[in-house]
Amino acid sequence: METVMMILIMAIIGSLIGGLTNKLAITMLFKPYETKYLFGYPLPFTPGLIPRRREEASTKLGEIIMGHLLTPEVFVEKLNSENTRNFLLLFIDQQLETMEQEEWSTSYVLNRIHPTLNEKILHGLNDEIHKNVEKYGEDIYEKNIDELIPTESRLKLDQYVFETHEMILGKAREYIRSERGYHDIFTMIDEFIENRGRLASSLKVFFSKDSLTHRVQNEFLKLLNQEKMNNILQTFIMQEYDALRARDVASLISESDKEKMLSNVSTFLQQQIDIEEKLNIPIYKLNPELFKSFKEKGKYQLVENIIQYLGKNFEKILDKLQLAQLIKYQIDNFELSKIESLVMEVSSKELRMITMLGFLLGGIIGVVQGIIVSVF
Repeated sequence: METVMMILIMAIIGSLIGGLTNKLAITMLFKPYETKYLFGYPLPFTPGLIPRRREEASTKLGEIIMGHLLTPEVFVEKLNSENTRNFLLLFIDQQLETMEQEEWSTSYVLNRIHPTLNEKILHGLNDEIHKNVEKYGEDIYEKNIDELIPTESRLKLDQYVFETHEMILGKAREYIRSERGYHDIFTMIDEFIENRGRLASSLKVFFSKDSLTHRVQNEFLKLLNQEKMNNILQTFIMQEYDALRARDVASLISESDKEKMLSNVSTFLQQQIDIEEKLNIPIYKLNPELFKSFKEKGKYQLVENIIQYLGKNFEKILDKLQLAQLIKYQIDNFELSKIESLVMEVSSKELRMITMLGFLLGGIIGVVQGIIVSVF
């Protein structure tokens, strides 16, 4: 009877030691969460295993996930699947349908991206117009007139100017022969005679004003019909024309006038283009045929382009995202109590079995020890 009691006691003690040891080991996986001190010295086995190794574990876990589980190849394979293509096509169809029904404008889309993006783009485009007008205006301002005339136009202009003297002489002859020309000459002769004293007045004795007017008129016509006069006028016009072509624009337009002209041109272009109005036109109305073509065919090419682009650049994208560091950061900042609760919730059955196994093995060892003690 004493032997049986001793074996039973040894079994109970062994079972308690085995079970409680396993229970303590499981508890020490997490607790204590922080280092405990006694007389200023840290106690061994504090903090628990997981709190002590959490930073190292989070680093390794991030490397394992990104190095072996979520690799670029895995993402690329997923991208090239038929499900991904169908998802992208469905998403694009839904967006296009919403765009038509709600009449999304470019301005609306920009404002959805950022409240001030539309305004910034509007100002940016208008500023770009102004800058280009100023740049183009400065280029013109620094050039001479000849550089601004296209070659074909300059050849026509050269021919026109070259023949201008004939037109001028013809108009002069018409004027001299006309009644107005006769009247103007008569008036000038009359004023000359009246204002030049006795010598001029004495002409009236020999010639009447009318005869003098006819004589002067005929002399003018003779002068205009002379080849020499023709050559002199032609040479003078061509010299002035060449001089004008060689002049810089800056010599013809002052700095202040230039600024006013450029400002007016910039304002005129902005009003004609009216970017704000175009940004407020529904997207599908900007080019209905193009929008329809995109809905029927273009979306498929867009999906292929998206998949190809992401496939080529996914490794770079993952590097930029630094997912391993993100995983480590999230684990490091996750409360230990929540981690413990999560682990316990997931593996509570297995941990209880480990505890029960400790009790069982401890009891068996106790029985064996009791038998050995009784025998020997």
